[in-house]
Amino acid sequence: MYFVNKEQLNTKLNYIQQLTEDYEDNKANTYAFERIGQMLIESSVDIGNMIIDGFILRDPGNYKDVIDILALEKVISTQTQDYINQTIDVRKQFVFLYDQLEDSNLIPLFDQAIPYYQQFVAEVVKFLKSENVPVTAFGEKGE
Repeated sequence: MYFVNKEQLNTKLNYIQQLTEDYEDNKANTYAFERIGQMLIESSVDIGNMIIDGFILRDPGNYKDVIDILALEKVISTQTQDYINQTIDVRKQFVFLYDQLEDSNLIPLFDQAIPYYQQFVAEVVKFLKSENVPVTAFGEKGE
């Protein structure tokens, strides 16, 4: 490993965890759902890029490549990879077609994916601990 900004990584892991906790109570609000959905995708890819950069893994070509590399390197399970990649498939809708989004089509996808985003956090933390990178994900706010 070369360098991983542990503080930034912890912040992003905690952010995903908080998004997954806030999801159920906020998915009925269109704007909240859209923000949570997009930020789950963006945050998981950011974390993936940090790990890939820090451990000098393969060079990803796109968002799905980041998640695929994490699975190939055994950072996350293939099941987590599959569910997160399904949400990445709709990222362009959040970014470019936001004025045409059909939340009723996207909510069931995220309903299924939320447990895998929680698993993503747990798997990343487990990987980092196995690589002797101290992480404090799930710490109290303000730490």
